[in-house]
Amino acid sequence: MSVFVINKLTCRFLQKVGCSDKIRWRLLLLMLLMVGTSASAQTSGGDSLCLGRSYTPEIKEMVPAVLGLSMTAFLLDEPVNDFIRNNQSDFLDQLAVWTDAGGEKTIVVPAVVLTYSAARFILKNERLESTSLKAMQSVVVTALATEGLKHLAGRSRPFNNEEAYQFKPFPGGRDSYKSLPSGHASLAFALFTPFAEEYSRWIYLVPVSVAAGRVYQNKHWLSDVMLGGGMGFISGYLFAHHPNVEIIPGGVRVFF
Repeated sequence: MSVFVINKLTCRFLQKVGCSDKIRWRLLLLMLLMVGTSASAQTSGGDSLCLGRSYTPEIKEMVPAVLGLSMTAFLLDEPVNDFIRNNQSDFLDQLAVWTDAGGEKTIVVPAVVLTYSAARFILKNERLESTSLKAMQSVVVTALATEGLKHLAGRSRPFNNEEAYQFKPFPGGRDSYKSLPSGHASLAFALFTPFAEEYSRWIYLVPVSVAAGRVYQNKHWLSDVMLGGGMGFISGYLFAHHPNVEIIPGGVRVFF
C-alpha cells in the first residue's frame, strides 16, 4: 500500500514539473527499485549474496586497485570496442537504452531525493532514510569529481572515430571530448553502492549493466567506465561504511 501511495504521489509531482513520459517512467522505475529493495530485504531477512561482509577493506586499498584496473583497461579499449561493434543485436540495443536510466543525472538525482523523502515522511523507515542520505551525498561528491576530470582529460569519445588515446584537455562545451571518466558509470555506482552494502550485493548488477551499456552504445571506452565506476564505488563505499564522514551545507565534514 505504501509503495502504491508513493507511486501515485510521485506521478503527480512529475506531471507538475513537466517531465516527459519517457523520463517519468524511468525515474519511477529507479525509485521503486530502491524502495522495493528495502521492503524485500526486511521480509527476506538479509542478503542472499554473501561476499565476505565480515571484511571491510580500507579506502586506501581500493584506490590503487581502481587505478590499476583502469590502466589495464586502457590496453583493451580498442580491441573491446571492435568486438562490441561486431556483435550488436536489437535486444541489446533496447536494453542499453533502458540501463542508461541508472546513471542519467536528470533521473538519478530526483530519484534519490524522492526516495529519501518517501522514506522519511511516508514510510517512516529510518534504515532506508539513512541509506538514501548516504547515496545522495555519494552522488554529489562523485558528480563534482567526475565533471572536473572530464574537463581536465578531454578524451575523445569512441563515436568520434578517433584513436582511443586522443586527448584535448579543457574541451569546454564539446561533449564529444568528455569521455573520461564515464559519468553514467560513476553516478550509477555512487547511487547504488550504499544500497548494495546495506541490503544486497545483487544490486551491484544495476550499475554494472549501466557501465556495460555505455560501452555497448559506443559512448565510452572500457577504461572510461572502469575509472568512473571505481570513483562512484569508492565514494559510495566511503559514505556507507564511514558514518563519521558526511556532507553539510558548508562542505564536507569529517568527525574524529
